Amino acid sequence: MSRADLDLLRDAIDMHAHTHPALFSRPIDDTDLAKQALDYGMRGFVLKDHDSSTTGRAHHVNKIYNETEAFGAIVLNRTVGGINPYVAQGALHYGAKVVWMPSNHSKWHATYFDMPDYPQLGRRRKQLAGPGVTVFDEHDQLTEETLLVLDMVAEADACLATGHLSIAEIRALLDEANKRGVKKFLVTHANWALCKLDLDVQRELIDKGAYLEYVAVSCCSPTFWEQNPTELAEWIDTIGGDRLVLSSDLGQPSAPPHPEGMRMLIRALLDVGASYDELEKMTKANPAALLGMSA
Repeated sequence: MSRADLDLLRDAIDMHAHTHPALFSRPIDDTDLAKQALDYGMRGFVLKDHDSSTTGRAHHVNKIYNETEAFGAIVLNRTVGGINPYVAQGALHYGAKVVWMPSNHSKWHATYFDMPDYPQLGRRRKQLAGPGVTVFDEHDQLTEETLLVLDMVAEADACLATGHLSIAEIRALLDEANKRGVKKFLVTHANWALCKLDLDVQRELIDKGAYLEYVAVSCCSPTFWEQNPTELAEWIDTIGGDRLVLSSDLGQPSAPPHPEGMRMLIRALLDVGASYDELEKMTKANPAALLGMSA
């Protein structure tokens, strides 16, 4: 008997997966995720680490498992030098498919939560304090380093993701990314906390060519829960799935494993009336497009 939730996970790609090794507590590692992705028939996943490149990790996963694909990425947090073009270029040369702007080290993250980093996840070791990372200079213009990163992402035809930037930063970055030829621009977890956007803002960004990411963690994690699936289904019905991506953003000890968390949310969305066809775009076709894969 066919199961719509499982059918939507078959050949799906998770664009936002946190795994061990990491400086935060993560319950499963890269190969554990690959095994579970295979169990659900998933096409692949992007490995995200707040503190280091995952390109080498993806390479080794893919040597072991060839029926699902791990993709490497980089987050431009303080631990890699912030918005550092040399680091971004190195990651891209190693094959990174996604370059995230700063996440938990961003200036907006510290402002929004009135604290840096993620105390609720618990780093094993204390990090040096430092200024919040931003794409803006003192005149609220994009820094030269940010412009260089945009050029590198465009040249590599990689995906640029916004991380934990403010809406002012996202708007400025998207406008300049369009000018510089970035074709794959993803607004990170537009349904979570400091990045949560009103529908009119979501439409504005989509009209300028952006994809928007909705994440399962907002609906199925006790630590980060803040959205009822009914609201998210209404968003999908209003916006349509053509420029939306459904990712997990999972990897917390209190939450389900990535594929199961996505399945739980997909099931809940279907139960409250979300369209199967729109969800299929969000889990399969759109992530594939952002990673330069065939549909």
